[in-house]
Amino acid sequence: MTSTNIFSTDIPSLPILEGVTRDQFNSEIRIAAKPVILRGLVKSWPAVQAGQISPEKIGSYLKELDNKKPAITFIASPHMKGRYFYSKDMRGFNFERRSIPLTASIDKLLEQKDDEAPIGIYAGATSSSDLLPGFGEQNPMPLVEQSVPPLVWLGNSARVAPHFDSSENIACCVAGERRFLVFPPEQIKNLYVGPLEHNMAGQPASLVDPTDIDYVRFPKFKEAMQTARIAELEPGDALYLPALWWHYVESTGPLNVLVNYWWNEVYKGSPMAALALSLLSIRDLPKEERTAWREIFDHYIFGEDAQNPVPHLPDYIRGVLGPDSQERDASIKGFVSAQLQALFGGS
Repeated sequence: MTSTNIFSTDIPSLPILEGVTRDQFNSEIRIAAKPVILRGLVKSWPAVQAGQISPEKIGSYLKELDNKKPAITFIASPHMKGRYFYSKDMRGFNFERRSIPLTASIDKLLEQKDDEAPIGIYAGATSSSDLLPGFGEQNPMPLVEQSVPPLVWLGNSARVAPHFDSSENIACCVAGERRFLVFPPEQIKNLYVGPLEHNMAGQPASLVDPTDIDYVRFPKFKEAMQTARIAELEPGDALYLPALWWHYVESTGPLNVLVNYWWNEVYKGSPMAALALSLLSIRDLPKEERTAWREIFDHYIFGEDAQNPVPHLPDYIRGVLGPDSQERDASIKGFVSAQLQALFGGS
């Protein structure tokens, strides 16, 4: 079997911007809906400056803030070489989930920092407001509302399979280095995505390992690579990722720390639930019916006129088809509840 490590080839970098203001971020970058590297965005953070001194210094900084509550932590054996993924039969995973205070993880990471084959430790999506109170105030993010909480990720060298997030994302490298390999949403057809509901951390992930690609098994991944872009982040750098962009992530260093911010302009429930229900109710219909339902979805959801598909109806009778409002949302929830009750009954 012939495999390929795509990082041994030349991959174009994402655009790099410096000195981005909040107005520029909102009026230009977010509107463009394309990933960009924000060079030096958080280089003045005390956490970044601590990480520049030594792993021990950033470890001490975080431990001083730690309130000792447990955090969900992935533990992997050394022979996994930092790849957090499925087990061979895909029924389980190649790591254990444990609840461990950050201080204990930091101590273990520093203890084994010179080991050639350290235990893999990866604590992710840890809310700083829950576990590191004061972090957000000491390390402010200039581009998003203060109501968006910083999430802390720490561990040693790790590799995370290509996946997407359903929110906009600013990922800030604090200590160590981070590498992102990014694909646009339309490449889903070439990424060989795993199960929707059975995955490592909530979102479906590609089965392809970019450091060891089997192009016999995954031939269409070559097409995905034609669109791939890379982001190499050093401490103080950040990456803006629009929602639903696929990204593979590598972290390096004995104590690697990343802080990210997820937010949605509008959030009224997970579209993944709508996708799952469509799998049940639409996907297995005859082709002609599926084609007709595509037209209906385009009319009410995806088409150019979907924001106002019923101008011919009086406002008071539009119900679930009316404009965005609390009353409209209540009508939709009632309509969906009735539909689900009819579909599933008491099950």
